[in-house]
Amino acid sequence: MEDVTDTVYRRLIREWSSRAAPRATTGDDAPRPTVMFTEFTRVDAAVRTRDARASGAPGNGRLRYHESERPIVAQIWGTRPEEFRRAAAALDELRFDGIDLNMGCPVRKIRKAGACSALIERPTLAAEIIAACREGSRLPVSVKTRIGLSRVRTEEWCGFLLEQPIDALTVHPRTADQMSDGWADWREVRRVVAMRDAAAAGTVVLGNGDVRSLAHARRLVEQTGADGVMIGRGIFADPLLFARDPATSAADGAATPEWDALDPGSRLDYLEEHIRRFVGYWNTGRNYEVLKKFYRNYVPRSAAGRALLERLYETHDPDAALDEIARARRLMDA
Repeated sequence: MEDVTDTVYRRLIREWSSRAAPRATTGDDAPRPTVMFTEFTRVDAAVRTRDARASGAPGNGRLRYHESERPIVAQIWGTRPEEFRRAAAALDELRFDGIDLNMGCPVRKIRKAGACSALIERPTLAAEIIAACREGSRLPVSVKTRIGLSRVRTEEWCGFLLEQPIDALTVHPRTADQMSDGWADWREVRRVVAMRDAAAAGTVVLGNGDVRSLAHARRLVEQTGADGVMIGRGIFADPLLFARDPATSAADGAATPEWDALDPGSRLDYLEEHIRRFVGYWNTGRNYEVLKKFYRNYVPRSAAGRALLERLYETHDPDAALDEIARARRLMDA
């Protein structure tokens, strides 16, 4: 979730989940993510960030977090075991709650560098990276991966990972070549769970891919036996996903509206808050253009919404975007 799940968005998701949930589920009982992960970050950023903070500088923005986000796990990627050993020690000093090794990113340029999903074809190096993290820190170590590079290799690859000293394995049941095409085959997650159980391994198995609601996540857990679900693009498309938990719904039947059913004004309220919080936190520390990834999800799907979206895409600073939102509100009220 590069340039998406930064510290600002993670905090907004927690706050909005509590704020939008039915009154009977607010407070300590409000639905919220169990654990959060950073954007994926090059392995060498950890040491540089630790050293920068020691001298009073903020360091890499992708490794920033707030105490309210705990437990927070740093997701890192690379190819050199020694860098991972040093990074693990640095992430421990930065007080992260865990380390997640990305062995699943399917982006071609990353694969060409031999990293992430390319490690599926480099199991010896993958094992060395895991061992290096264990040597560098006592933090929990997890791996996020896919079921193959060009073909499905669930038993061979995930079976190999289950033999490694990792605390959790997150399986996205697509090959790297599939990217995000088609549907994630959760039968492969069930296969990994069966392998884990047969080996009597203590590894936590999580599934990931095409999850669009908590109700859907619960069904997938029941069907596969997975210990939990990691949600990626689902929270990007629906920031109120965690406010709609059927297991903690209000006794009086109150429920959080579906994201697409929210009135246009409410969706613009969320968008405006996101922009203001982004600017308030990052100032000029992050490129405004990354916010444009979010606009399509906030803007209502209507002729007026499409026109607003086009104007927002033409902006190049937050003030201009806020002006366009204000203009849209005036037109809505006219």
